[in-house]
Amino acid sequence: MWPIWRSLLAGHTRALLAVLLLGLLAAAIALVPPYLTKRVIDDGLMAADRGALIRWSLILLAVGAGALALGVLNSLMHMRASVAMLADLRARLISSVLRAPVAWRAAHSTGELLSRIDGDAGEVQRFAFNALLTSSGALLRLAGAGVMLFWLYWPLALIALALAPLELAFLAWARPRTESLSRSVREARGDFAARLAEFLHGLGQIRQIGAGASMVTRLQDGQHRLIDEQLIAHRFGELTRGVPTLIAAIARSIVFLVGGLAVIDGQIPLGTLIAFLGYLGFLIGPMQSLLGLWHGQARARVSFERIAALLEHAARPSEYAARPSQHAPDPGLPPAAGWPAPRILHQVGEPAGGAPAPTVPWVEAGEKVRLDGASGSGKTSMLRMLQGLDHTDRQRFLLLDSEGRPLPAPLRVATVVHVPQRPFVLRASVAENLRMLAPAADDALLRDALRVVELDDRFAGADGLATLLGEDGLSLSGGERQRLCIARALLRDGGLWLFDEAFSEVDRASAMRIWQRLDLRLAGRTRIVVSHDPQACGEVDRVIRLPDAPDV
Repeated sequence: MWPIWRSLLAGHTRALLAVLLLGLLAAAIALVPPYLTKRVIDDGLMAADRGALIRWSLILLAVGAGALALGVLNSLMHMRASVAMLADLRARLISSVLRAPVAWRAAHSTGELLSRIDGDAGEVQRFAFNALLTSSGALLRLAGAGVMLFWLYWPLALIALALAPLELAFLAWARPRTESLSRSVREARGDFAARLAEFLHGLGQIRQIGAGASMVTRLQDGQHRLIDEQLIAHRFGELTRGVPTLIAAIARSIVFLVGGLAVIDGQIPLGTLIAFLGYLGFLIGPMQSLLGLWHGQARARVSFERIAALLEHAARPSEYAARPSQHAPDPGLPPAAGWPAPRILHQVGEPAGGAPAPTVPWVEAGEKVRLDGASGSGKTSMLRMLQGLDHTDRQRFLLLDSEGRPLPAPLRVATVVHVPQRPFVLRASVAENLRMLAPAADDALLRDALRVVELDDRFAGADGLATLLGEDGLSLSGGERQRLCIARALLRDGGLWLFDEAFSEVDRASAMRIWQRLDLRLAGRTRIVVSHDPQACGEVDRVIRLPDAPDV
């Protein structure tokens, strides 16, 4: 857990140090008012000294105003540093999910990942931040209050400190139960979020097949489980908060009783007792903060474990880790300045005696090839391997540049343009959706890409490129979503183009017209096409037929 905590603090050292120093100063100033209150009462009120009363009251007011201003500044700096740390953590988690292997992602639901990126990240960030800042201020207040208590009246200080072990023993007993309940709540919240994400994502299909009632029941079951776990955890949480509060109340009552008798007997002045009670609050509050922080670490540990599974992917080298925008040419450049078409070698078989497995030519540079095979024969798996997203021990693909050298991972990512069967559409304008791969593309390039896929008339109205699309492209037909995805791909140049059933919802006549334009645009580029309709994808140089069930 420590390496994750240390990595969270990295990059925020200066901001944290500033907040820490300001917090320590605020904690030190907060120790002054109880002493000043003692002087107001003993030197002013009890001594009937008007001058001393006015003087100490004004000093108390000035210190209070300064403490207020310092507290506001500390709160603003604390919030700024805190949200910056949380944003950095979430960005790293999102990057880790992006890097994760396909098999790992398939084993984790969307709702569960949302629960970790949102809830667990917040829990970890709060603990990592407060563990440093809260503990340091609490230790200073605790030490200062303890010194002042013994300085004011040491017999009462011994009574106050005698109850601290009781609170520590109770929290030590409750801590394992808190960790267990926190894990149950986190798991139930992730399960409900997963069910809700599935419901919203499949809403259209759920309506069409008439599965609404069963889906509502499924959501209610997940929600009831979450509520039950939350109620159990809340009841136990009230217990863990109530017992320390009760112990603190007992301590104050005993101090008030014994100290009051000491005032009546003339052993201490009234101002000393009032100041003692003030410092007792400073002693109890920081002590509860420290014990609560130690107790809260049990809840944070659950979240640490849950996000560790995401963060570990960030440390693994991945071909998909590189951003295409860092390597891809400017979208406004002519095709001649783009990526050269790679040659593809197919490597099959187990290495023998440490030597690499033999490779055979698979696709020549600039060819247009159609993959053919039954459903489940491995066409999509091969496309993933060509992208560098996946590989097996027995099969992989090598992409060679014009000089016959294998492309390094970042260049491999940059040169591959993938057009999937199921398009990804943002709830945003047409222009924003198109510029996902080419942020610098101007409106003329966007309209040209739409013209190639015959969507220029569709978005020629008043809103034009500013037309807002529904979430997941629900305001478009299936064929329009696919054609929008193809237009978006055209804004990014690349040497290897992969079309995975990219025209499955486009009628044959439209698909053939669009392919004629694509063949002109992508002439000289290596193209691999998967299509259930051989005629719709136009002429190809070769057809590669896959066995019915290859080992991929």
